[in-house]
Amino acid sequence: MTGSRIAARMPRHQARLLTALLTTTNFLVVFDGLVVTVALPAVQQGFGLGQAGTQWVMTAYTIPLGGMLLLGGRCSDRYGRRPVLVGGLGLFAAGLLLAAVAPAPWLLLAARMLQGVGAALAVPTSFAIISARESPAERNRLFAAVAVAGGVGAAAGAVIGGVVTQGLGWRYIFLLSAPVALLAAAAAFKLLPAQPPPTNTKGLDLPGVALSMAGLMLLVYAITNIEHDGVLTPATLGPLVLSAAALAGFFLHERKTRTPLLRFGILRQPSFRTAALAMPANEFAYQGSVFIGLLFLQQSLNYSPLIAGLAFSPLGLVVLLGSSVANRLLRRCRWTLVAAGAQCASAAGLALLALAGPGSSYPLHILPSLLVLGLGTVVGAVSFNVAAGKDLPARDKGVGYGLFETAKYVAGAFAIAGLGTVAAARADAAPAPHQTPALTAGYQLAFFIAAGIAVLGGVLVTLLGGFRDPRQRPQHPPQSAATATGNNSTHTRKSVPEKPHRRR
Repeated sequence: MTGSRIAARMPRHQARLLTALLTTTNFLVVFDGLVVTVALPAVQQGFGLGQAGTQWVMTAYTIPLGGMLLLGGRCSDRYGRRPVLVGGLGLFAAGLLLAAVAPAPWLLLAARMLQGVGAALAVPTSFAIISARESPAERNRLFAAVAVAGGVGAAAGAVIGGVVTQGLGWRYIFLLSAPVALLAAAAAFKLLPAQPPPTNTKGLDLPGVALSMAGLMLLVYAITNIEHDGVLTPATLGPLVLSAAALAGFFLHERKTRTPLLRFGILRQPSFRTAALAMPANEFAYQGSVFIGLLFLQQSLNYSPLIAGLAFSPLGLVVLLGSSVANRLLRRCRWTLVAAGAQCASAAGLALLALAGPGSSYPLHILPSLLVLGLGTVVGAVSFNVAAGKDLPARDKGVGYGLFETAKYVAGAFAIAGLGTVAAARADAAPAPHQTPALTAGYQLAFFIAAGIAVLGGVLVTLLGGFRDPRQRPQHPPQSAATATGNNSTHTRKSVPEKPHRRR
């Protein structure tokens, strides 16, 4: 009896450790983005950087992350989940340590690039590990836990970034995260099996790797230039044209090569295609709430950075409730119905936030909008993450999530740049005495735009995926044991009573 109890407890213990590992991976990536954003003024002052140099502290991280997610996913398919996840977390930790001790700006930028490469390897691999779990309930639970980690990382990054930067200095935002990343790498090596990847293909498609990285990195770079240089400028249009050329060359090459980096067959999977196309709307809602919302509270409502972070903390806390709601809904309803409803909830939260102004009360106007918005974004995120990989073959789960995360990441970068540009354009067009009210109106317009895009995402899910679950067949009164054997029929079983008469 004792031995059986221990055997029963071991899988549960390992499942908890696996959950902790995968949630820590997502937490670190989200946390790093927000904590560094809060610390940017201190970094700028410490190195005496100009505006362009300060921007590159973020860009040096975002470009390799956005450009290498597809490669990171394919590496996990080809070489195994464990070595790629361990390597990604190890590179991320090395980048954190190097950034903490960097004596010069160029070394800080190199450290940030190393972090981006590590995150690009770790993120799609962690999602592929979750999607490969056999139990649908376990997959939903793990994706919900990862969504919780992202929400907590966003809330903690805004708050801890201000506290650590003001109390200890900006270098500690990197130094304190490095041991966590190293511990996660060690846990991944210990927990994940050392089994070969489920594929017989050899090597990587190096021309495809080069073209995809060039196209995606140029695309991310062009998007990051929108907020500072505008849309119709050489700094934006030049990289955008080069990105289009590189990506066009990538798709033409992938159609001809025998060992493609990206098999286009995964795009024909209805659940993956729907999730990848509709998920950017959910990311717009999330980024519109977190990044634009933090600026709105500070610049329009005169909150301090620390108070603004604390004001947004309920958005992360409601994720705890929302993940449980998403898990239960996905067990009872088709995922497209859950995702479309979540998009509508996100749109409602953004619309409520857009109605807030300088005289608005936090408990009456801002807090309700954050609660509704947080619930909508987390339920949407869990739904899309579950759907993206549930029908993909094991050999393509990594690259599938690499493509899915690339679309998500590009949408997030475009949301930050585009919505920030909308708000700034209102302020720049107003006379000097009226710039603050104009900036407030610009942020409100940005919230309404994000709400509209969230609604479009719900419509897109409905049109592409529908609300009927193909696994749920019309129910009929039990007729015979033969009814249970017709697993592949998609029609009403009128022929079931005739089966006993079919004889040779």
